[in-house]
Amino acid sequence: MIFKQVQNWDGRVFVKGRNYADGNAAFSNNQILKIEFDSGKGTLHLFVDGAQQPNYISGINEKVRFVIFMVYSGSTCILRSLKKLSTPTIGHLPNEKALQW
Repeated sequence: MIFKQVQNWDGRVFVKGRNYADGNAAFSNNQILKIEFDSGKGTLHLFVDGAQQPNYISGINEKVRFVIFMVYSGSTCILRSLKKLSTPTIGHLPNEKALQW
């Protein structure tokens, strides 16, 4: 399970509730978030307003389901696209850190 607190999220990435890292950009309402999963490498990367974030998840060797969970009444989420990419858009960052699934 990957847990992200969306309202004024502080940039932490939690993996299965026990392993976490600080360092990704915080985000708030009306920003564009992108998640890219590479099933060949077993990695999941987050982008905030087009900028790849340094903390990512690796070692995912099982089926993946994406779930959106709304906490606050009146909250909304718009999925703009869901597609299979022919080539990854992920690059290497100098300060990247992998969190093990």
